[in-house]
Amino acid sequence: MADGKGLPVLKPGKPGKLPDGYTPPPQQAAQPPPVLKPGKLPQGYTPPPKEPAPTPVIRPQGKFPPGYNAQPPVQPQPTYQPAPQPQVSYQPPPMPQFDPGPTPMTQFDRSTKGPLSAQEIIAKMRNLEAKFDKTDPEAMKRTLKKGIGRIFERNHRIRPGFSYSWVVPNPPDDAEKIIEYKVAESTVTLYEVPNTTETLYHLTPFEYELPIEHQALIDAAKQELTEHYPKTLQFSRPDQARSYVVRQGIKTITQLAIKRGIRLGATRSMELDYIKRLADVLAKYTAGFGISETFLKDPYIQDIYIDAPASETPVYCTIGGIGDPRVHNKCITNVILGAGDAESLLSRFRYESGRPFSEAMPYLECDLSQFSTRVTVIGKPVSPDGIAIALRRRSSDPWTLPRLISYKSLSALAAGLISFFIDGNSTMLVAGSRGAGKSSLLGAIMLEFPQSQRILTIEDTLELPGHEMKKLGYKLQPMLVQSSLGGLGELTADDALRLSLRLGESAIVLGEVRGKETKTLYEAMRAGTAGSAVLGTIHGNSAKAVYERVVHDMGISAKSFNATDIIIIAGLRRPGGSQKMMRRVTQITEVVKEGGEEGVFQDLMVYNESVDSLVETEFFRHSERIGTIARSWGMTMDEAIQNIKARAAIREKMVQFAFQHNNPSILSARWVAAANNAFWGIIDKKNKMKGMDYTQVVNEWEAWFKKNVRYV
Repeated sequence: MADGKGLPVLKPGKPGKLPDGYTPPPQQAAQPPPVLKPGKLPQGYTPPPKEPAPTPVIRPQGKFPPGYNAQPPVQPQPTYQPAPQPQVSYQPPPMPQFDPGPTPMTQFDRSTKGPLSAQEIIAKMRNLEAKFDKTDPEAMKRTLKKGIGRIFERNHRIRPGFSYSWVVPNPPDDAEKIIEYKVAESTVTLYEVPNTTETLYHLTPFEYELPIEHQALIDAAKQELTEHYPKTLQFSRPDQARSYVVRQGIKTITQLAIKRGIRLGATRSMELDYIKRLADVLAKYTAGFGISETFLKDPYIQDIYIDAPASETPVYCTIGGIGDPRVHNKCITNVILGAGDAESLLSRFRYESGRPFSEAMPYLECDLSQFSTRVTVIGKPVSPDGIAIALRRRSSDPWTLPRLISYKSLSALAAGLISFFIDGNSTMLVAGSRGAGKSSLLGAIMLEFPQSQRILTIEDTLELPGHEMKKLGYKLQPMLVQSSLGGLGELTADDALRLSLRLGESAIVLGEVRGKETKTLYEAMRAGTAGSAVLGTIHGNSAKAVYERVVHDMGISAKSFNATDIIIIAGLRRPGGSQKMMRRVTQITEVVKEGGEEGVFQDLMVYNESVDSLVETEFFRHSERIGTIARSWGMTMDEAIQNIKARAAIREKMVQFAFQHNNPSILSARWVAAANNAFWGIIDKKNKMKGMDYTQVVNEWEAWFKKNVRYV
């Protein structure tokens, strides 16, 4: 046998002596190394370490030839690095990236951004460390770990990859829970936070609580729809685009779930239902309004404010109708709308309104009919920090006088008096400051018209419950006029008013009296061509303030102002000087026309702070307007007062039933319309019998009510 150099392999024995019969093999070029059989190694021999090399290490047998160094040269020991191993764990495909768009989130990204800056968090950690006893390192480590966890828990924010908006998931430690309720599939919790003047509106969106892999499905489906959206596809309405996204989303999410091996339900029916829910989330963040849609669906929210810069400022809102004295009407939320979502909202508003928005025209007004919301947007240069949005909502269920009674906004007697004035074709102005509930009160008053009365409404944004009233059978024609911010192809309020005077005998309702249409209105009222009745809202905190604004600011003569019959003041009260606001009707005043003087008023009912209610004054039973209506109806003043009290009793009984049976639907517009029709039917029957006992009228109405309320 020979080694790789052709040298003989020496066996133990005498040196230099070859074994008997040994014949050297013929020389061959490029022969592979032969396999060597192991033999005994000399004493003290240490084999060299194994090293990865293309040529195998030859271990010599027997004695070593001259010059052979048994000890390998000393080499520096390399740092141990394990050989690369094949990946056997499942690696999901890379998450899709949006450009532009938010970076997809993972479970580790949930604590990387918070209301505190990185420098502030580090400073807090150092202050925490300085308080520890460094003589016990283990205790210090445990306490430090716990403190750091609390800092991040209280200050981190989360968002899924398909949304730009951040949500703070945890309320403050000292926050006290007031009430919790559902908005669609999301949860809203109201908290009272010590030493603050606002209620914490804490939103937990359903889609933010989904497992990470399910959020990734929505994110991937969003990218796929964006990349493969048919360029030739056009939608005339936003709901068509949303339906398309839901249909395509169901298909795409199903395919992605199968591809990624994600099971979305224990049974097929459960899986289909869950996929539909994920597709709805996809539509919400593509063809919808994103996280803001949850605010728009909350029945308690009245106003939503997104101040600039949107990516740094929490969303604020005002709420009403909760009924808990601990709840302030002004709230701060745990939602911070990202800049991308603010831009998306602006795009939707431009699409809805068809109006431009740019630095040359940095304002926009529109109406979101599906959410009964009025939108106002401003941008640069008017708003130096970027887009700012105000969303003013009106109740999808119209306000009614009985419903206002249930919230103590006015008394039952005041409701009966207002109903009497409307029935008597009075001219009324509802005044008050912004946010006092003027439009809500005006809408409730409109429901006191008989359903046979034709009504024309003139508004620049649709805030009055015209659509709902038409569904109930009211004869109502809305007219949408040019906004105060301008608009193309629309009538001005003055033009619309002049046109309405030629549309036949109707009651005219102006959403707001503020421009040159006021002069046209008062000219028509003085000439007797303004129709059956005229209603409107105006800014002012008292009857005298309304008079001065109309006469001095709008240029209406004092004699023309006397065409006004009644002024109702809606105000905001702060009991004990607290920050909590309560909406209350504070004054019902008539314009005195006898005597020939101008600008003279007589309070019929005023707000009494001690009883938190409107109370009648000494002039109530000597009212000029009540007397005028009584004479036109052929009744005495006492009979007119009894008529007013009968109307009040009917509304009070409705409120009592709603509270006793926990059934607020009794106070809805449908029931108010039916109750008024029943009352007028009984009155007509009594008039034919030539006898009017209002106690009996109320009793007959109550019998009707008890009979019909059984079916609710």
